[in-house]
Amino acid sequence: MKNTVVPRIVCCLFGALAILSTISVVDARQASALPEGRDIVARHIAAIGGVAAQRAIQSVRFRGRFEMPQQKIVGDFEMVAARPARVRMRIGIPGIGQVEDGYDGRVGWSVDPLAGPQVQSGRQLLESADDAWFDRDLLEPDYVRTLTTVAQAEFDGRRAFRVQVILRSGSESMQYFDAESGLGIGSEAMRATSQGTIPVVQVTRDYRQFGGLRIPVTRIQRAMGVEQIATITGVEFDVVPDQAFALPPGVQALIRP
Repeated sequence: MKNTVVPRIVCCLFGALAILSTISVVDARQASALPEGRDIVARHIAAIGGVAAQRAIQSVRFRGRFEMPQQKIVGDFEMVAARPARVRMRIGIPGIGQVEDGYDGRVGWSVDPLAGPQVQSGRQLLESADDAWFDRDLLEPDYVRTLTTVAQAEFDGRRAFRVQVILRSGSESMQYFDAESGLGIGSEAMRATSQGTIPVVQVTRDYRQFGGLRIPVTRIQRAMGVEQIATITGVEFDVVPDQAFALPPGVQALIRP
């Protein structure tokens, strides 16, 4: 999050979070033998439960534990998300207070005890809108411009396919899919922050079944030498009310004409 002791969790928890990887790219002569990006994504979608299972869900609530091990920070988090592109994250940290950020379909924002309320603009707002897209994990054509398999690589200790993803918004990332299971296991991207545009690596681990979907319950992110770990302990579907995405009063005050 902007200007806070807790950097913003870049990717909404329904999607893909990370440990820096060691990448061994295959020789260019092997590129023609690699599976198509769309086929890799289709295998991932089947592995998590399929399009119908994802489409059946209108909203989701995650609860769990948030950690920054090096800083010895531990807290609880709650994240809610709903169609088509709304999300809100709360992290409660003892001795610091509550850190929040969200996107309500139009406004990207954050509130924390040190910086107070802030409203996003430019690239940060664009990336928040992309992250909030409820079906982002499906990487469908209305969300993604191109999917290009670049190489085989080792990521988080596993053999994976490295796929360049360019969204309709113009945002780019490299996403990794386990060659054995087909599941998405992480990503690398340049992300806009209050400290400038920085490289962010994310990893997703420990897929478990919740209803008709398999969801990774361990999500790790590393940026600027800071590691964040989110461990999901509870998942609820279709229980999130619309008012959960209402802008905090301090944010509303910033956007009033």
